[in-house]
Order: sequence, then C-alpha cells, then structure tokens
Amino acid sequence: MKRRILMLSAIIFLAAFVAAPPWASGETYGQLRALKRRAATVMRQKNDFVARVLHSYDIPYQRTEQGVVTRLQIRNNWLDVNRIEIVPLVREGEYGLQVMGHEIFFYTEGQILHLVSELTIR
Repeated sequence: MKRRILMLSAIIFLAAFVAAPPWASGETYGQLRALKRRAATVMRQKNDFVARVLHSYDIPYQRTEQGVVTRLQIRNNWLDVNRIEIVPLVREGEYGLQVMGHEIFFYTEGQILHLVSELTIR
C-alpha cells in the first residue's frame, strides 16, 4: 500500500514538473510584451540610423515597409543587401567609453561594403 502511494506521488510530482504552467517560467505576459516593444524600438532605431547614414553619403537605397534597407545602388548597379552589421567606434573618455561613430558593414552577394560615419544612433 505504501509502495502504491509512493509511486502515485512520484507520478503526480513528475507530471506537475513537466507540465508547469506558463506563469511559472518567471516571465509574465507584461514583461514579454515590454521586451517585444523594446526589440521593435531597437530595430526601428537601427533601420532609421542606416537610412540616415546612406542619405548623408547620398547613396541611393530602397527600404521595405518596415524600414529595412534591402538594396543599395553602387555605380549604377543595384545590390541586394543580405545582412547589415553596425559596430560602434569607441574611445576611453573621462567618464568611461564614448561612442565616436559607427562602422556599417553591408553584406551583399559576393562583396562587403563598408561605411564609417560619425553619426550616432540616438
């Protein structure tokens, strides 16, 4: 009898452990919603920054409805952009690291385009 109760308790414990409710994950719906909002804001800032830099260099470009730069015109050729990386240029300042500008890498089919800008993202 004790063995059955012990076995049943172990099964119930394992079932509860495996099928934990969503609120037990440590993140509430409000926290997830805030994280998603922040991610959207960061992506919008990145896309707008890239467009500002291209505009400052007078480089023609095309964007999607979401603001993502998808094509660049270089020497009368339109190149499809596969990926964009932004690397901050920093120096040690009086109050820690200071952002002096950014390097932007545009990855296209077969080549990488590199721009350096003194513009800041914010």
